[in-house]
Amino acid sequence: MTIPVILVGGFLGAGKTTLLLTTAQRLAARGLRVGLVTNDQGENLVDTALARRNQLAVVEVSGGCFCCRYPDMVKALMELHRQASPDVILAEPVGSCTDLMATVIRPLLHQHARRFRLAPLTIAVDPLRAQDRFLPEIDYLIQQQVAEAEVVVLTKQDLPAAIEHGKTTTSQLMRHGDLRIFPLSAKTGVGIDAWLDSVLNTTTAADRKLDVDYSIYAAGEAALGWLNASGKVSASQPFSATNWVQYLLQMLDRSLSLHQSVIAHIKVYASTPETDCKASLMHAQGPIGWDLRPDNAYSSELTFTLNARVQAAPELLASTVRSVLHELSPHPDFDIQFTSFECFQPEAPNPTHRI
Repeated sequence: MTIPVILVGGFLGAGKTTLLLTTAQRLAARGLRVGLVTNDQGENLVDTALARRNQLAVVEVSGGCFCCRYPDMVKALMELHRQASPDVILAEPVGSCTDLMATVIRPLLHQHARRFRLAPLTIAVDPLRAQDRFLPEIDYLIQQQVAEAEVVVLTKQDLPAAIEHGKTTTSQLMRHGDLRIFPLSAKTGVGIDAWLDSVLNTTTAADRKLDVDYSIYAAGEAALGWLNASGKVSASQPFSATNWVQYLLQMLDRSLSLHQSVIAHIKVYASTPETDCKASLMHAQGPIGWDLRPDNAYSSELTFTLNARVQAAPELLASTVRSVLHELSPHPDFDIQFTSFECFQPEAPNPTHRI
């Protein structure tokens, strides 16, 4: 019996992870076992930590997108199949990845159709993203992602501004022809069941063929600074982990704006001995999105994982993050120790297969 695989792509900050975690809960409520494959250019992902907190069977593919780490992706699918026996697998490629039909879907159909049944390719679109001022090379990535979509989910429909912008976005998407569009909110759950029923009961046609200029694709990815950091903060007195996460995002927003660095996505996951916090920032001066926001998260220590994707040189992004963290947790009242810290530009995409 083949296992349905639902692949959800889309640009950084579109709400893919929140959507998939909510989807996993809906599937579990239907009595189905769910596995998740996360993906990133680096390691130490907030998404993976959050999925494990939700007791999901999850395997992380790191060091490159699914297309460039195709053998690792297949290994992850097989590992989930062997260890968790999922009824449905959800997979989230890197937010800067495109050309998924040629580099992921058709190779899987060609090599593993007896084991996996691929749902129509879903691309998540944030209607508010049109306000951001990305470089043309990054906009090219976003447009290519939409061009190969079989299904589009318009996310964040719990926000009035997203609902309003969604009307314009829908009109623009209709130009792509045969395309199913589902407005939904991963926060409230509205619209998720309609999308889920659609993709579970159909399979990909795998017929989208893009004429991708890989030099522009590479330039778009290289325009983004990619930061993953984790560490521990200790204090002489108990402090609020929730406030710490909120101030971290607000201070990063202000500091990056001074350098005219456009935020694609910043995520923070913080844990104390008693509880966890998780929040995201998807736009400059935008609202902070909370997945976990405990009221009384006071502790004298916390561990954190920070993922930042920003249109900025890695050196600038790294120095900004270090400066903000030390300003937020100043010595001698606080002590901050990094367990990992990496900041880089992704290498040019080099798919294992392109069919």
